[in-house]
Amino acid sequence: MKNKIFIITLSTIALIVIILASTINLVSADSSCNPTIQIVNQDPIPAIPNDYVKVTIEISNLVSCNKFAIKLDPAYPFSLDSGSESVQVLEQTPYSPNYKKTWDIPYKIRVASDAIQGDYTLRLFYHEGDNQDFSTNYVENDLNISIVDSQTDFSTIIQGVSGSQVSIGVVNIGKNTANSLIVTIPNQNGYTATGINQQILGNLNAGDYSLATFTIVSRTAGRNITRGNQQQNPNIPNSGNFANQNLTIQLDYTDGIGIRRSITKQIPFSLNSFSAGNSTGSGNFTRRNTASSSGISIWWYIGGIIVILIILSIVYLNLMICCIPTIF
Repeated sequence: MKNKIFIITLSTIALIVIILASTINLVSADSSCNPTIQIVNQDPIPAIPNDYVKVTIEISNLVSCNKFAIKLDPAYPFSLDSGSESVQVLEQTPYSPNYKKTWDIPYKIRVASDAIQGDYTLRLFYHEGDNQDFSTNYVENDLNISIVDSQTDFSTIIQGVSGSQVSIGVVNIGKNTANSLIVTIPNQNGYTATGINQQILGNLNAGDYSLATFTIVSRTAGRNITRGNQQQNPNIPNSGNFANQNLTIQLDYTDGIGIRRSITKQIPFSLNSFSAGNSTGSGNFTRRNTASSSGISIWWYIGGIIVILIILSIVYLNLMICCIPTIF
């Protein structure tokens, strides 16, 4: 009988030890604050340059966390909206009967206008407790956000020159369509476009090209030339020698997300490429002196006519002298 009691007692003690050990292990397993963090909503997908992206960050598995603090630390090309707080503190457990056992934290994030297409990391720091200092003792959790690039790029060349008519070739070398493309010759020291300085090329798909033609002259064409020297018109800026200066053009287009973009290009350009019959500049610009050549030719022409008239007059007088006695 005593043996049976002893065995029962030992069994009871063993069972109690097992239960206590299991309880201790369960408490130990649940005592660590090891949350799960993920993005459960993003608008829009993918993110767009020069726009906002709204993200909802879900934090779960907080049953063992007393208090919990997180900090969004956006790096380029992201920045936090001015009305949003980077640090959020969760001061009570979300685990309640019949309720979702997670925390959802929204952020409104700005995407840089010059961001290019690709995958980027959105950094999130967190630690247990309500301390908002994240200089030490924190864990970093990286979240991925994709960005689509809506911009494009162009290649520009001088396609042809005829007199002062300059044709500029524009090629869309990017991956996206340029809508409502306008080519402009802006104000610049070296050259100016007479008449219309803008031309609409319309929509230009990736890989396509088009031409824009302008009448381009030197900004020194307005100089007043006096005998032996040159007097510069005060209304024309001093442009110096622009015989081999780049031509600046401006390209304005609307990208695929409706944002108006502007790109400036420099094209190697020289007034020497104008045709021989053109005379648009003065001063330091190289040109053909067609006016002098024309003046000399005219005087030779007039002199020849006078000589011919004198000869014909002499011949006529000789005939009259010879023929008058015969007639009478």
